[in-house]
Amino acid sequence: MGKLKEKINLIFKTKSGNVHRGSLPKESDFIILSSKEERELTTEELKEYYVELREYLLNRKLEVTTPGARTIGPLLKKPTSKIAVAVTKFFTCKDVEWVCDGKENIPEGPAIFAHNHQGILDTFAWIPTLERHCVILHGSEVNKLLLLCQSNTGLVLVKKGDKENNQKAKLDMIQLLLEGHSVVYFPEGTWNLSPNKLLLPMSYGFLDTARKANVPVVPVVNEYTYDHSGDKEKIVKIHTRYGKPIYISPEDDIKEKLEEYETAMATMMFELIEEKGIYNREDITNEQYAMHLKESYKNLALGKLNWEKESKNIFGAGKDPFNHLNEVPLDENLEYVETEETQKLLVLNKKHGIGRNITK
Repeated sequence: MGKLKEKINLIFKTKSGNVHRGSLPKESDFIILSSKEERELTTEELKEYYVELREYLLNRKLEVTTPGARTIGPLLKKPTSKIAVAVTKFFTCKDVEWVCDGKENIPEGPAIFAHNHQGILDTFAWIPTLERHCVILHGSEVNKLLLLCQSNTGLVLVKKGDKENNQKAKLDMIQLLLEGHSVVYFPEGTWNLSPNKLLLPMSYGFLDTARKANVPVVPVVNEYTYDHSGDKEKIVKIHTRYGKPIYISPEDDIKEKLEEYETAMATMMFELIEEKGIYNREDITNEQYAMHLKESYKNLALGKLNWEKESKNIFGAGKDPFNHLNEVPLDENLEYVETEETQKLLVLNKKHGIGRNITK
């Protein structure tokens, strides 16, 4: 606690004028506290720290955000939407149906739009549904052509597993929000290809970003309707739903806020599934799911993404003893391979009535 107090005293002395930022080492103009250190502060100390953090960020240069995100991006909103429509139709079909609702829930001012993440369309399909300009938090290690297609709107480029880059990305997002820009975030961190989970486990980083920037989080669900009548899977309908904003303050328990977000997302997803007339996941056949995986893996390859590497980015994947149940292999006949994981999943399905029917 002694070293933490020294840090806090230095931050607050900077405000009082006893220590000038110019006298500090150039690479540490401001002391960024870790999450653990923040938890050791009183609520009043935390509030004061946030005030100082915001002041610092408003005088800082963006580090991992694409050029023009703040200036050119808002001016290119209309052509960006047209590009998004064209890219979406390329991955779906020319007569894909677009549905959007819940826009009355979107608050005035900057916000974090926190989406579910099922596949390659998630970073494009929502753009035509939203009038305001948003900067997207996006992985940097993807196909450069895909990044180019989205560069008009502006990207905060994050390199997964790189702690220094991750902190810079987070500070960039807070800064953008403080300047009045909205940010699109995918809290799951990677594509959810699991047949058993509506949402992948996620960290509370997006909520911490919202709290530091003093902006709300808007839950957003993108749900797709698939046509399996042909040789390959085709998306024929895209439904984007905006939920009610979630507000978070320094006094709030961030874990409870994460549960609030997860509940809102799960509720909207169930509503959209029911509206499509699909009540039981076991109604999805092995062949349909295999086709879905095949198209998803193809899109991963197009994006130059490695699924084995991507799956390690799922929050808590290394600690979740049931994480292996999210991937159950299929053979060339589109039947489930008889593995220990398959049997475990079958037992769980039968016991709790959840997941897909994996019997032949």
